[in-house]
Amino acid sequence: MRIALDEAIPAPERGTVVALGTFDGLHLGHRLLLGRARALAKEKGLKSAALTFLKPPGSYLGRGKRLLLPPELKLKLLEEEVDLVVVADFPKLRGLRPEEFTRLLAARLRPAYVVVGEDYRFGRDREGDAALLRELGEAQGFQVEALPRLAIAGRPVSSTAVREAIQAGKIEEARALLGYPPLLVGPVVRGEGRGQKLGFPTANLRLSEELVTPPDGVYAVEVKLAKASLQFPGLLYIGRRPTFDGKERSYEVYILDFSGELYGEELELSLLRRLRGDLEFPDPQALQRQIELDLQEAQKFFKEAARTAPAPGI
Repeated sequence: MRIALDEAIPAPERGTVVALGTFDGLHLGHRLLLGRARALAKEKGLKSAALTFLKPPGSYLGRGKRLLLPPELKLKLLEEEVDLVVVADFPKLRGLRPEEFTRLLAARLRPAYVVVGEDYRFGRDREGDAALLRELGEAQGFQVEALPRLAIAGRPVSSTAVREAIQAGKIEEARALLGYPPLLVGPVVRGEGRGQKLGFPTANLRLSEELVTPPDGVYAVEVKLAKASLQFPGLLYIGRRPTFDGKERSYEVYILDFSGELYGEELELSLLRRLRGDLEFPDPQALQRQIELDLQEAQKFFKEAARTAPAPGI
């Protein structure tokens, strides 16, 4: 269930356990926090909730970073983690002092417990921290748990770390931090048909400029058709098509074992491996030969992945 913080809704009868955060990317650190909120809620017989913003605060202040997930997809995934997703309007909250924010939180969601990361900041100009939230929470009747930041192989898990890994083309590293493959999501739009002429018809995606993207190159991906919930292996090209003197960056995916009309469909691409960087070829025939090699490498990757995947139930 999803609601807005300022909606006129009845307060939960028995209160909530609320996780606070931006949750950009829903990486493993976020899931640890949400999992603790769920566990506490189950133990105490309460509802689990997440209070978040549509986008990170920096996006509203002119210093926003690229997003790891489209806002709507982030909220959809959050709904799978907790009973109640509460979306706050950042411009309405940015001027609240920590005391005012805490009173609002208590009045709207009636939390018995609030779960945050140890580096959580809140209130006007980020005045409040976890220690102050704990102090103010006692006055409002709720307890605060501040969880230490999760680290993997000695590296703290954060949205910034995930973003940097994707931008560097380190897809496996980003996946390890996220707990799932990095995603690219967008509708299929009409292209120039060059892939069809080369014997590899591609679907051209339009991606939001707000999303973080990996470097130009060729990637093995898993393609999910949002409406049909079908998945196919695929080969994704990101670049400016230097062989054809292209200027605009394009996102073109060749879907293996698929035929059909995709214009207008929304595709969800899971980035699995970077196969190579972008290259310029002397002619279309040379590009065609390289695509055939890329396809062979991708097929080899998918076969190996299928061979090493755990059996169902394991």
